[in-house]
Amino acid sequence: MSVSLRACARLVSLAFALTLFGAGPAELQTVKIGVLPNDDMISVLYAQQSGMFKEAGLDVQLDKSSPNGSAIASAVAAGSYDIGKSSITPIFDAHLHGLPFTIIATGALYDSRKPYVGFLVAADSKIRSAKQLTGPNGVSFIRDLGQLAVYKAMDEAGIDYHPTQFVELPMSASAAAVEGKRLMAAEISYPPAQQALEGGKLRFIPAYDEFGKQFIFSIWFTTTDYATKHADIVKTFARVVANAARYTNSHPKETAPMLSAFNGVPQAMIERMPRVTNGTGVYASGIQPLIDTEAKYGFITRAFPATEIIDPDIIQK
Repeated sequence: MSVSLRACARLVSLAFALTLFGAGPAELQTVKIGVLPNDDMISVLYAQQSGMFKEAGLDVQLDKSSPNGSAIASAVAAGSYDIGKSSITPIFDAHLHGLPFTIIATGALYDSRKPYVGFLVAADSKIRSAKQLTGPNGVSFIRDLGQLAVYKAMDEAGIDYHPTQFVELPMSASAAAVEGKRLMAAEISYPPAQQALEGGKLRFIPAYDEFGKQFIFSIWFTTTDYATKHADIVKTFARVVANAARYTNSHPKETAPMLSAFNGVPQAMIERMPRVTNGTGVYASGIQPLIDTEAKYGFITRAFPATEIIDPDIIQK
């Protein structure tokens, strides 16, 4: 057989093999995601760095440059991010104002056994519960869950909550504001709470317990347009995140170095703090009580079924 014939034979064999087995790995689908570098994104961070996303065909690119969940939501709406992470309550108001967001995965579950967010008070304060937080109190956002928790606690104790004072304050400034006696209490979450508490001058009030032992606290979301046009990506993202959460929830020590490298918090401090419980699915009953409570206290104009803001292909029946 001549050289040219041998070459042709090899090409025919190669073409036949590619027909049988495919032309190699499919091109990865890029997904741009906006995050805040908190513990409630550890399942996504783990899925990215362990290769779980790539094995599922996704090139997930994490951006932690946004200052808060509202900025992330704006970027998702504008198309700068495909998916974003936020606390859940801004999605309620967005929905009622006609912004087409849909929840595709749970970021974190609030668990009263290891409260992730609450209020700092002075160590020598007589305050022992949320119903005593008459203010002035610092909250990360006005008319968000921190303020709502105080209202609910006071109302159910028969205390008039209307005079209670709140000011908007970044959680990074909470410890200094309470230590300096400028505020009675200030909202904070972990990891910053761990650093604040280790000084011995402050105590933690788990005010979010007012909403129950467990509920969906933060979520991964996108626009309904993106979810419709990229249903395969959304389903794959949700599946991988759930699988990653099953690992991260049971391996806090192993994931501490990863979180530390990403957010700059010392690893030893992360290992001492209560770690958040990442969600393994989205279910309406973990969201509906928050919607109903927000409506009751006028934080949103009306209640609505939680199913309206959850991707129908993702929701757990």
